[in-house]
Parts: sequence; C-alpha cells; structure tokens
Amino acid sequence: MTYRPNILILSNNAQQISTASTDDQLMCKWPSGMPPTFTTDINCECDVAVAFATSEMELLELLPSLLELHSKNKHVVLCCDEIGNLGNMIEDMQCTIVAIDSPPEALAGILFGILQRNDQISQLRGQVGFVRNLHESLQQDLDVIQDELETAATIQREFMSNEVQEVHGVDFSTLWRPASVVSGDMYDITQLDDDHVAFFIADAIGHGISAAMLAMMLTRTLSANRYDSNGKFTQPKEILKHLNAALLERTGSHTRFATAAYGILNCKTNVLTFAGAGHPPALLSRFGTKPILLDSDGPLLGVFKTDEFPQKSIQLTPGDTLLLYSDGFEHALGNEDYKNGELPTFLQSMHEFCSAASGDVLDSINTYLNSSLVNVAEDDLTMICLRARGNMQTLGLAA
Repeated sequence: MTYRPNILILSNNAQQISTASTDDQLMCKWPSGMPPTFTTDINCECDVAVAFATSEMELLELLPSLLELHSKNKHVVLCCDEIGNLGNMIEDMQCTIVAIDSPPEALAGILFGILQRNDQISQLRGQVGFVRNLHESLQQDLDVIQDELETAATIQREFMSNEVQEVHGVDFSTLWRPASVVSGDMYDITQLDDDHVAFFIADAIGHGISAAMLAMMLTRTLSANRYDSNGKFTQPKEILKHLNAALLERTGSHTRFATAAYGILNCKTNVLTFAGAGHPPALLSRFGTKPILLDSDGPLLGVFKTDEFPQKSIQLTPGDTLLLYSDGFEHALGNEDYKNGELPTFLQSMHEFCSAASGDVLDSINTYLNSSLVNVAEDDLTMICLRARGNMQTLGLAA
C-alpha cells in the first residue's frame, strides 16, 4: 500500500478559512503522486502542518499548538500577514511564512517540497542509524578481537621463559616490547644444569598474528629439542638445525623464515658457545675497551636446506655485558650511521648503556625508550642481557 502523508490544518477562524475547501483545493493542485490526507486534530500524527491566522491575535491563539508541533520536530507552513511582536519566536520555530491569500497551487508546491525533503531526511536518518548500528557491531567485534589478542599476548609471554636467577655471579634479564599486541620476537633463558644456562632469541619476519604464531612454533620446537636422547643438552648449532628443519617442513605455499641466535654459557668458567641464523651480531661490552661484535655465519631459518650453522666459543671476563637484540634498535637507539673505525651509533648507544648502568642495563634502556619513543614503535623490540660479575672461577677452562 502506498503511503499517503498526513497534513494538519490549523485555524481559529472557521468563518473566513474553510478547512474543507482548503483540503479540496490543495488536493486538486497537488504537484505529483498520491495526494495527502488532511486532519484538523492536533493529537493526530502528521507529517507537516499548515496554519492560517489573519491577525496577530489569531496567531497568539495558535501559539500553543505551534510550540507543540515544534517540540515534535514537525515543520509548519504559517499563512499569516500580521506576525507583529511574535516574529522572533516564529523565526526560532523555523516556520515557513507565506501570505494569508497565497494561491492553492503555491501552497501545495511548498507543502509538497517540504514532504519531499522530509522523505530525504528520513532516508538519511535511516542510513545514519544503519551506519551507527554497524559501527556499534564492528566495535563489539573489535573489542572481542582485542581481548583475544591480549589473551594471546599473555600466553605468548608465559611461554617465553626467563625465570633464571643469578648463576655463579652471572645475571640475566630481558626486554620485550611488541610493536602491536602480539609479537614476532621471542626469547628464552633456561638453566640447563647447575652450571650451564641456555639463551635464545628469534625474530620471525613480519608483524602481528602471523609472525607471533611462527614465533610460538619456534618456541615449541626449541622446548622439544633442548636435550638429546641421552639427556645431554643440545649444542647451539644442533638447535638451529632442528629449528630450520621445522620451518622448512611447515612452509607450504608461503615462505616463512626467521632470524635466530642460540647460546650456552658455562657460568662457572664463563665460556660462551653460540651460533646464529642470520641474526644481528651480539654486542659484548667490556669496560675500558671498544665493544666486540659476535658475528655468526649461519643462514636464515626456513630458507635453505642446510645443516651448516657454524658454532663459536668465546671467553667472558668479570664485568663483561653481553646484549642480544632483535632488529628495530637501529632506529630506537640511534641509527646505522658510523664513522671510519667505529660502530654504528645505535651499537655505540648500547655500549654506553652497559658502561654507565650500575644496576640492570635493560631497565636503563627501557626507561630511555619510554621517554624517547613518541609514536608506537614500528618494529618489535626484544633484548637479552647477560652480565658477568664477581666470583669467577677457573677462567679459561673449556665448557
């Protein structure tokens, strides 16, 4: 059934204004479509109103009805020549004012235009309402996703073990700052026996959920291969071999790769054995000397079918600080510029933090990052710190 708009006619002078004849005239002059219906009952629902007043006094009598219509957001066409002192109030109600003797075709055209505009406004309101409901629904979905991501981040952090106390005077600490809720970076510090502590850091290429899932897969593979079948802890080069094989096995049609470094420190002798897979070189900071970079020659994990992850050993001394870090610090702690014979500025910054910190080096770095990173970091930031203090015994012995 076609909807016919309803027009309210208001008049206090029935002798001069015949609402019945007005109805007929407006219907005859209606510009297009189904003509409207008419009512004189102020209590009936209407789409627009037309009010007739031949004087200011009659307009004053109609004023309560006009105010009621205005409160309902109903537009009023006021046919009146004498508004007098009520002009400001009528203007505030945004009435359309025409002459009392306006021809029916002109009045019908004005009413038709108002109704057309009301239809457009109703459609727009409906669209706005739809968009608002859609926004609320999307916001609820986003809130659910955010809650799930935060839960995933908590689980991810719990899977990264770093609950290692000081061992023979060697302290261990970690820093983990995801660029988003979850991270493609991971770390692990595990005490293998009374003397040996293993440390692992990896950076799955990419960001967000896919990188985080890849990092979790590396965590699981690491845990499953930390010891060999004889119960002896696995050497760094063998660990990287297992991780590489696991990535290649699960690559499928999409290439997934990561950088990583794994090391074992004999905390009694301070001999460090390590191997890397395309990971940035660790920084060894010593008091009074230039920092040393511990490069590794292994390829990225998940790219090549290889068993070659060269393993190296180095002797640490009391006071040494070793930093293993993911990429991203080249922007967070400086840049990659350097002078001849010197390290890039971000590595110099790390060395300075190691030299200056009397307590936890990573606490100092984290405080600096909190104050210097104005915007959200573009990359995940992860760092492991090993600091050798006093009580070193039997230096120079093999691990």
